[in-house]
Amino acid sequence: MDQPDQDISLMLRARDGDEKAFEALVERHKTRVFHLAYRFLGNATEAQDAAQEIFVKIYQARQTYEPTAKFTTWLYTIAKNTCLKSLTRVHPTVSLDEEIGIGDDKVQRQVADPNMPTPSEQMLQSEEAAVVQSAIDELPEQQRTAVILSRSDELSYDEIATVMGCSAKAVKSLLHRARVELKERLKKYFIK
Repeated sequence: MDQPDQDISLMLRARDGDEKAFEALVERHKTRVFHLAYRFLGNATEAQDAAQEIFVKIYQARQTYEPTAKFTTWLYTIAKNTCLKSLTRVHPTVSLDEEIGIGDDKVQRQVADPNMPTPSEQMLQSEEAAVVQSAIDELPEQQRTAVILSRSDELSYDEIATVMGCSAKAVKSLLHRARVELKERLKKYFIK
């Protein structure tokens, strides 16, 4: 890496004991980490707990940090492992009207349509989202992880491969199989 990006620079400063640099990293990534955790866990409270745990792990590992890849790749690896471990401990329930976010960064589960859909259209959209999320949740763990990571900040195949500890070719294969499986599971809902 010729010129470290801002995240790497902040993490190296945090590694050297700069608490403000670590706080800046948390501030830069807290919403992104929360949303990734929420996609894995499907529950805002569990996602907030996981996000805190992820940053605690990063803080604890700061002294051994080496910038061998993008900081976000390292961050997503820790986040993925933390969320998967959390899934074995928790069986979350999902509220379709729950507002999610951290602090003032609250977002609604569904993005509002600028054309102001009718209540029945909103209900249909909520049902469709729940069906899609349920189908994703039923995928095998590796496929589900690849889908979630590909939807998070539009990571490249190489970045997903690094996070998952496999090759980019394996990621392509996992995503292809996941799409085929999702298409099959969802066709009764969306094919008219």
